[in-house]
Amino acid sequence: MKRKFNLMASAVVLAMLLTGCGSTTTSSQKASSSSSSTKTAKQHSSAKKTSKKVQSAAANQSSASQSSTSNGSTSSVTSSSSAAAKSTTDNSAAGQTKTSAVNPAGSDSQRLAAFNQSIRAQLGNVLLPTTPGLATTNGHLNVRYSGNASSYTIYYSVGYTAKRLNDPTLSSQTPYLILSKKTYASKAAAAQAIRHYDDSSTAGLPTVDLGHGLTGTIDAGAGQRYLTWKEGHWQLTVHAAAVNGEDPVPTARHIVELLEQFYLPAPDDRGTGTFEVSVGDGQRPQVLTWMRGNVVYTMEAHSIDTLVQMAASLK
Repeated sequence: MKRKFNLMASAVVLAMLLTGCGSTTTSSQKASSSSSSTKTAKQHSSAKKTSKKVQSAAANQSSASQSSTSNGSTSSVTSSSSAAAKSTTDNSAAGQTKTSAVNPAGSDSQRLAAFNQSIRAQLGNVLLPTTPGLATTNGHLNVRYSGNASSYTIYYSVGYTAKRLNDPTLSSQTPYLILSKKTYASKAAAAQAIRHYDDSSTAGLPTVDLGHGLTGTIDAGAGQRYLTWKEGHWQLTVHAAAVNGEDPVPTARHIVELLEQFYLPAPDDRGTGTFEVSVGDGQRPQVLTWMRGNVVYTMEAHSIDTLVQMAASLK
């Protein structure tokens, strides 16, 4: 009986031990499971942080890329604007070069119109002839000038080659007409610059009918003859070398006929015209000089017809 009780007690103890072991194992497993869960949670947390870091880095990289692209676009736009500005500047400079080196095609009248436009672009609205004054030419009208708006000189010549305005080689061409303007300090000073104007009496001098109701007087002496007459504020004189058998009357009558077709500029106070019967090659003895305010204009030419026509065309 005692032995049986001992066996039962042993069984109970064994069962209790076994139960404790199971509990320990379970607790251990729970602890292990809890540890594993904690570790897994930490891993997930770490993974999330890593993911956030990656996303943040990607976002930063994307932002940097966008910024770079934006900067690149801005740089490109700036570069394009700069290029456009440079192009505009270059075109402007090219335009200036073309203006200063204008060499138009076409007839003498067309070339003169283009030259006048270019000269006015530099000097302002100055007085210029609008006709070349040439009946026929075997070449091309060429023009060069110097000076400024208040005082300038313009040279008109004909060459076998059409030259640009102010071409340096034109200085070697003989002008058939020269127009000049000079500004004086006062009107009185300008009047004093008009040479060959004489208000003295012509009483007693021989007279000659020039047509169209005009009468001239002839002053002769020392082998020279001067035929003078007036039209408005203009005093006109033709010189002839009597010693060479020259007669001023035919030339004077021709001028009177011309002035019935072409009207000379009206001087403010006085103007003179001096003409020669005989003209040598390259000479420009036919001259018109007149004043407007304190400005004196002078035109000198080889031909009387050219001189009168170009003077009448001044605008």
